[in-house]
Order: sequence, then C-alpha cells, then structure tokens
Amino acid sequence: MTPRLRQVVTLALIALLGGALLIALQQLAAPRIEQQRQAAAERALLDLLPAGSYDNRPLSQPIALPAGGLLGNASAESGYQASLDGQLSAVLLPVTARGYEGPIRLLVAISVDGRLLGSKVLQQRETPGLGDSIERQRSPWLRGFDGKSLADGEASWTLRADTDAGQIGQFDQIAGATVTSRAVKDALQRALRFFDEQRDYLLKARQP
Repeated sequence: MTPRLRQVVTLALIALLGGALLIALQQLAAPRIEQQRQAAAERALLDLLPAGSYDNRPLSQPIALPAGGLLGNASAESGYQASLDGQLSAVLLPVTARGYEGPIRLLVAISVDGRLLGSKVLQQRETPGLGDSIERQRSPWLRGFDGKSLADGEASWTLRADTDAGQIGQFDQIAGATVTSRAVKDALQRALRFFDEQRDYLLKARQP
C-alpha cells in the first residue's frame, strides 16, 4: 500500500468512526432531549395550576373528550387530571371560543369544586393590538375570571358592554374587542357547565 493510499484509508476510517460516534451520542441523548421537550410542554400548559396544587404528571393521565358540544372543539381532544397526594385537585379542559377573526382555542383549569383556577389562550387569530389582548402575557384581562364559578350567578359574569344604562357589569370588555371578550367569557362558562355535567366522568380515577 502506497503512503498516499494509506493516508486516504486512514482518513476514511477516521471519518467513519467519527460518524459512528456522533450517531451513538445522538441516540444516547435522544431520550433526555425528549424528556426535556415534554417537561417544557408540561410547564407551558400547567402554569395555570397553583404552585403546590399537584404532584403528578397530568399530561400522562389524559381524559378522552368528544368534539363539539359545550366545549366546541372541532375534533376530539384530551383533558387532563391533576392530583396531590393521590387525591384529584383539578381538571384541565380545552375549549374553543368563536372569536371575531376565527376560533380561539383555550385551556382552562377547574378545581374539583367547579371553580375556575385559571385559563390561557393556546391559539388565536384576533386583531393585533385589540383582540389579542386576551393573551395572558399581553393583558391581565383573562386573569379577571380566575376564581369564578357558575354558582356565583350570571350577574357576576356580566361584561359592562352588555349591561343596561345605570347597571354595573362585573368585567370590562377589552377595548375595541367586545366580540372577542364575549366569546371568551362564553367559552369559560361553557367549560364550567361541561365540568358540572360530566363531573363523575372527569373526576373518575384513572391509571397513570
């Protein structure tokens, strides 16, 4: 074997070994990367739940939910159970509002006694600077519904835009986005009604 050929063979072997090592490292890292991705996805969804209110992994306990109905979702989706010390503490439900520019997909957290713990927008196409104020990071408006329940009565859910002269509504509507405000309020109430109607199913213990 000539020195030139020997050099080519050596470089080829180094390249092959380097490629094999890279593939092996990627395979070893893949499970950890996937775990980190899942953990990030969980944090993004579970930030609705109060700190210390659960110690399980809710996304590993999905609840099958039908399309349409009170939740208004275009297709079948999953809800999730949160628990603390083995006792259910909350349920997460996806619900779709009929916004001004199209569907608004929300996720709501509801306590076992039927009270809204929090809500967030998963997807929306509302007018920038107006309807997109439903986003929690843009405006505190959506947080105003936290702690509400259907037992509080319809008057406690009223938008000021929907009251007669001289009457006082519980919530301001988003300026310039009354349709969006009504749609989101309606969706939150529908999610609570769905919870009330399906309480036994939603709170049934499931295997992790």
